[in-house]
Parts: sequence; structure tokens; C-alpha cells
Amino acid sequence: MATPMELLEFDYINPIKCIYHRPIGKKFIVPHWHEAIEVCYVAKGNPGTIFIEDQKYQLEAGDVYVINSRMIHSFNTYITDDQRIITLLIDYNWLRHCLPQTVREKSFDLIKGPVRDSQIPAFGELVNLINETKDLQTQDLSEDNHLHQLTTSVELISILVKNFTLDKELKHDIPEVISQIIAEFHEQYQDEIQLSDMAKKYNYSYAYFSKLFKKYLGISPKKYLTHLRIQKAAELIERTDNKFTEIVADTGFPDEKSFYAAFKERYHQTPLEYRRKLQLVPKG
Repeated sequence: MATPMELLEFDYINPIKCIYHRPIGKKFIVPHWHEAIEVCYVAKGNPGTIFIEDQKYQLEAGDVYVINSRMIHSFNTYITDDQRIITLLIDYNWLRHCLPQTVREKSFDLIKGPVRDSQIPAFGELVNLINETKDLQTQDLSEDNHLHQLTTSVELISILVKNFTLDKELKHDIPEVISQIIAEFHEQYQDEIQLSDMAKKYNYSYAYFSKLFKKYLGISPKKYLTHLRIQKAAELIERTDNKFTEIVADTGFPDEKSFYAAFKERYHQTPLEYRRKLQLVPKG
């Protein structure tokens, strides 16, 4: 808005992956986690909400959110030309290799903006570097550009580490078992999943399993799985020209009827209407 649940691939030379989200309208990202540090910058407008663990925040222009490794987070957004988000994903393995003491002893601490006056200059530099990172990804693949990208990435990470970290252990508000269940959903969503069997695996009754999941994520495991499959289907519609029959098979829906019904409930349009709308959006 991404580890057993979301395998993020990074360029061999660059520890930061940048995503400038296309103005495609509705964009839902279900609660998930990944090893990478995620930086969310609201470049324009008020595109929606972000949930980090059990906290909800309204996204506003100029906000920066740094999401620590393995923190559960989700997005409910509407991306247009006037409401844009830039996402940076910082390779956790790179951090662990280059800054092992920082990884062991510190956690990142930046929600919306600086909390101290002394952080304001660094915050301004950070925003400039985020925008520069976004601009650099559209340039040619020359060695000079690679070097510029790498320099910018290291400088950005340095500003975060020096100005927006805390000397304390990160505490997760959501139990580890919920993270494990989420990981299983992301690994197996393409297959038929028996939720009662999953509950038994964790030594829970299905009623307790569902109640526990809903307590922390706000939706039942059944609804979560449907939303995850719809998210993956929407991504395939955006990225590929695959037939809907293929998308149904690739996202774990039992049939086209259930896929169409779930998609329309979530996006308030049919998959075909969604695809036609995307075809009008520039790729860049």
C-alpha cells in the first residue's frame, strides 16, 4: 500500500522498492504483514484510511507513515489524479546486514509527521528524498542512474534511522497467532480452505477461532478470505489480460458466480466494468 506471506523482490543494487500507485479508483489492501519496512507517503489529497495494528488513521496530504517489520496493516483508499500515494519498501535483509545494531535495538517511529520541532528539517529532507526516489524510478537504467538511486536510498534510510527511531523494543498489539493465520491465508488463498480444519490446527473451536480473528481484525475469517481473493483478483485484472475464468481459478473462488457477486459487493461494479475503467488509466 507486503516473509512467508508476501515475498517482496528487491533490485540487486537497491534496498528500496518504490511504488507510485496508479489513479485506478478504489484500492483495498487487506490486513497483512511483511518483513520489509514500509514507508507510506501521501503525495496528494485525502485518499482514505490506513490501519496499523489496531489504530486507524485518516490519510492526508503530506503524511508519512513508517510501518515496522511484521506489523499488521491495511488500506482502504480511493486513488485518483488528485489523491496519490507513494509506497517505499525497505529491504529488511539489507538493514539486518548493514545496520545489525539498529535492527536489534531500535524501532522506527513516524506516524503522520514530526512530533518534535527538532525533527522538522529532517522530515522535510525525507519528503524530498521520497519524491526523488519516485522520480528516479522512471529514468533510464544507466549505471549513473543506478548509482544515483543507491545514493538516494542510503541517504533516505540514514535520515530515518538518525531522526525517527526509538530505543525500545517494538510491541505488537495483535497476537502472533493472528499473524500466523494471516500468513496461511496468503499462502493458500488459491486453494480450497476449510476454516473449521484451520481452527482445529490451532486447537480452537471454529466459534472461538472466528471470534478471536474478528476481535483483532474487525471481520470474520470467512469475510477476510473473500476480501483477500477479491484483492488478488483486482490485481490480476489490473496487471494482466487474463480471462475471468482464469482469474477465478487463480484466486480460489469456487465458481464465476461467487466471484462476480463478491467483486460487485466490494467494488460496486462488475469485473468487466472495472477492467474497462482501468483501460482508460495511463500505465505510468
